[in-house]
Amino acid sequence: MGAPPTVPYIAGSVGDFDVVDGETRLSIPMSDSGHANLLGASGNGYLVRVFPEHRIVRVGPGKAPKQLVDLSLAEDARLTSDGRYLLLLTYPNDNAVARVLDAATGQQIARRTFRVSSRVIPLDVRGTTVLMGAHSPARTLTWNWKTGAIVTIGNRTAYVASYASDRLATYDAFSGQPECTYVSKISTPGTTTWRTCTEKVASFSPDGARIATEPNDGGIANVKRRSLNGTLLTTYTNMNGVWAAAWETNSRILLKSYPNDRTTNWLVRCEAAVCERAAKGHIEDLT
Repeated sequence: MGAPPTVPYIAGSVGDFDVVDGETRLSIPMSDSGHANLLGASGNGYLVRVFPEHRIVRVGPGKAPKQLVDLSLAEDARLTSDGRYLLLLTYPNDNAVARVLDAATGQQIARRTFRVSSRVIPLDVRGTTVLMGAHSPARTLTWNWKTGAIVTIGNRTAYVASYASDRLATYDAFSGQPECTYVSKISTPGTTTWRTCTEKVASFSPDGARIATEPNDGGIANVKRRSLNGTLLTTYTNMNGVWAAAWETNSRILLKSYPNDRTTNWLVRCEAAVCERAAKGHIEDLT
């Protein structure tokens, strides 16, 4: 057993989950049958999505939990890479509405209505610009909420992006799972650094130098660690599946996996090919 994770995670059991971050442990308000996904850290707090109600709640030390928004099952919520904004895609009155909320207060910063058929996905924010993927037709967009401008920057659908590391993952078709994935920089989306039709990007390391991927075929989950140009560095496997959870550092990743008896689950820390158990985790906290 190694040291506890150095990034926040969710631990507990059904109806009683906490956000754990070092010595900080914060209870998440939920029903007796509830569970939660961690959206991420935001300032001195943490945003979680609580199920089955699909509420977004902010918890923080010394403060009462604050409900930011109610969602439905199909509605999407993501925290920006800097933790400042909550990006929502909701469907009021049969419209697709992208919203930007202040992650600390829940105050709405911006709102834009799109065609439902476009199937947009807000992914990250830089300044007043939201990076978005769209499915019909496939493209990558930027939306400037200050000027209202919508600009197409690529002809494939973005699905993972980080302005902080200038990294972008797009795919060229959609049938429930990404088809062929293309890795590039947001700043130069037309220049592909790596292409794969058997894997999908789970996340980029904080410095953007490494990629964590998962299978694209629906088989037993494994995680591959690759360089930015796709060179295979390490493969992580377990008979019951392994999933990418979070990067602790630019080179150290946390994985989630069931042990062979499937009685609990673990966060497993891996540095290159060397791995150790870090903490009991929460398998439903998969984002």
